[in-house]
Amino acid sequence: MPSRDEICSAIESYVKHLGNHDVDELLALFAEDAVQHEPLGVASYRGVEEIRRFSTGNAKVDFTVSLHTPITVTGRYAAMQLRVERAGMPAFAATDLVEFDDACRIVSLSAVIDPRALTDRAEPSA
Repeated sequence: MPSRDEICSAIESYVKHLGNHDVDELLALFAEDAVQHEPLGVASYRGVEEIRRFSTGNAKVDFTVSLHTPITVTGRYAAMQLRVERAGMPAFAATDLVEFDDACRIVSLSAVIDPRALTDRAEPSA
């Protein structure tokens, strides 16, 4: 099982490559048979090639991301909240839950995206 430090490093790389739209480096973090649910409950992408198609389309959207909360790790799972900034929209939060395999590759990623969860508010929205 990967260590907490390895998982945090992988998450930091994920955020970096997602934010700079580097699809190849982003996909290098995933296991071949990974599944990505994004947004959770709406769409799922199975295997690196489906995730690549999704990520390639996503990279064409004008947005940046940064860590909004600390990375929380339990065993092979990590969770974090991202601050998403997209042209023409207020900054909002996306929460990701990530599962890693023994080689510290992402085997499952579930993203809960809520453009109404604005990150610039003092009080959370209901």
